[in-house]
Amino acid sequence: MLVLLSRQAIISFTIILLAIIGLLHQALPLWYSAILLLLLAYRWPLQRSGSKVNKLKRVNIIAALILLLLLISLKQSGIFHFMLQILLLSAVSRMMLIRQRHDSHQLLWVLYFLLACCFIFYQSILLSLLILGLLLFTLFQHYQLYASKQLRLQWLQLGKALLLTFPIWISLFLLFPRLQPLWRIPTAESAITGLADSLDPGSIENLVQSDKLAFRAIFSGPLPARQQLYWRAKVYEDFDGRSWTVNQRFESRQAAIPQITENSRSEQVDYQIITEVSNQRSVFALGIPLQSTNTVRPVAAYLVEAQRPVSQRLSYQVSSDLSAIPEDHATEQRLNIRTVNANPKTRALATELADRTQSTAELIGQISELFRQQPYFYSLNPPRLGENSIDAFLFDSRSGFCSHYASATAVLLREAGVPARVVGGYQGGVWHEEQQYLEVRQREAHAWVEYFDNGAWQRFDPTAVIAPERVLAGLDAVLSMEEQDQLQANWRRFSAINYINQQLLHLDYYWSVWVLGFDDSQQYNIWQQLKAISKLLAILGGFIVLMITVWWYLKYQRQPAKFPPPVRLVRRYLGKQIQHKPAGQHFSQFIYQLKNYNPLHATLLEKIDALYQRALFANDHKALLQLKQHLKKNTKILNRLNWPQ
Repeated sequence: MLVLLSRQAIISFTIILLAIIGLLHQALPLWYSAILLLLLAYRWPLQRSGSKVNKLKRVNIIAALILLLLLISLKQSGIFHFMLQILLLSAVSRMMLIRQRHDSHQLLWVLYFLLACCFIFYQSILLSLLILGLLLFTLFQHYQLYASKQLRLQWLQLGKALLLTFPIWISLFLLFPRLQPLWRIPTAESAITGLADSLDPGSIENLVQSDKLAFRAIFSGPLPARQQLYWRAKVYEDFDGRSWTVNQRFESRQAAIPQITENSRSEQVDYQIITEVSNQRSVFALGIPLQSTNTVRPVAAYLVEAQRPVSQRLSYQVSSDLSAIPEDHATEQRLNIRTVNANPKTRALATELADRTQSTAELIGQISELFRQQPYFYSLNPPRLGENSIDAFLFDSRSGFCSHYASATAVLLREAGVPARVVGGYQGGVWHEEQQYLEVRQREAHAWVEYFDNGAWQRFDPTAVIAPERVLAGLDAVLSMEEQDQLQANWRRFSAINYINQQLLHLDYYWSVWVLGFDDSQQYNIWQQLKAISKLLAILGGFIVLMITVWWYLKYQRQPAKFPPPVRLVRRYLGKQIQHKPAGQHFSQFIYQLKNYNPLHATLLEKIDALYQRALFANDHKALLQLKQHLKKNTKILNRLNWPQ
């Protein structure tokens, strides 16, 4: 019997598909998402026109054309995204033709798989709950379609089943081995957030206008001073007269983490980083990374990078030394002393400064004085610069952001004969005292300079000279009201919304630490603790078994050989009362005396006496067995018998 789908079921499937298209937009080109939405809208007029065969032909032709377009763009999208696109196309095509209940069977299983894939793209607790809600809604539709109409959903039994299986979920999460992903999410053409491999005037200004979360940091000890919170992510060494780029040497892994002697250490800090999705390998660390978890690895210039592009939240731990960065390669100074035939005014200024100074420290002081004495301005909206951008900044506009000052300082140092490079990363962050973590957003993106002196790379931040409040208090402290409004979204101007948003971020932080941050190393630690506990329990259990065995042997087995079996039985089960029996008294006399004090149990005691006499004096084996059964059966009564004190 064919059963038609209700209008409510069709609308429910349409809502689920629309939600999945929205959630998987990262894997879908914009044109493809638009086509899927148009196909879902086309379903309603399609159902009203033509026969079933004509409808099927039209849908197949449309699907074939879309599939051809997807194959053309396969190289750009990647295999995994292509698979999701094909599944969405099949689900939407089925949705266009679905009319009867049996048509929904395949659609339901495709929806389950697509919803499971959504967890790959999203890890925040709110979106995870949304996906879980969609999954439960799909399950409910499945139940509504295929369950018997006479059966009602038993919510109480369902709740009990969930409570019973919850410990199993927790156990699997904590103890089940972590499997490596069966595929990688393609990232070659996906949007990249954070610092890029090139830095030019305007790069950092564009990045700080995003209020997105970059990463969180949890420190094992006290929070370092804000002036030490320079999170290194990129080192720019190649300069073409306008832009800085990352040298090719950073594509190779560093041989080993450096060994810093105790005497040369200034301050070691241990911390955990939970970084957001950036779709690039570069991650963040303070100073010199001494140790790190296996999810990241060292590269040149004592940076760290992820083992693969960060397409999901990544948690890793680092121990860093906050002293100056040592030289890691013999050619490092030579790479960072190169100059180009550009910015002639800057070259002349550098020569003049070098002639007036005797050391690198004095040269740094002269550059600082230059920025202090001349009317230089720190601005989020500096004017656009021409081809000789450093000349235009230093001598004409004199208004710039951190990348302008860092770039100009590095060029001045190089032209004066001092190896220098630009470092990109993040500075500072917002400390949440109650939750004990540091929140670093894209707006904390920053650029500074490292120059080589005294055998190491020293940090110099020209922004701290121009606008020291930027380092000491944050970006908002140095921006005008108009520039702060430029960075702040309209909805953030409402304090109540800000408060709710911050509480949600705190909740998401706990989710990241307790759930997403639970990695192989933590699981290994749990197994090691369980192993130690199991050994202790095994030793304790063995000791208890041994003590019970010794006690049982001493109490029940080591009976004197002179006592016959009936006597041993009586002594075993009447031991509490038998201790009052005089040495020369006959057992029957003892039972007679015991009956006088316990008249309610006189019959029981007479039966015991009779069986005892037969077993002892008539050597009646059957009476011995009955005596044992009788004593064992009435042990509780015998233990409660009264005896005068």
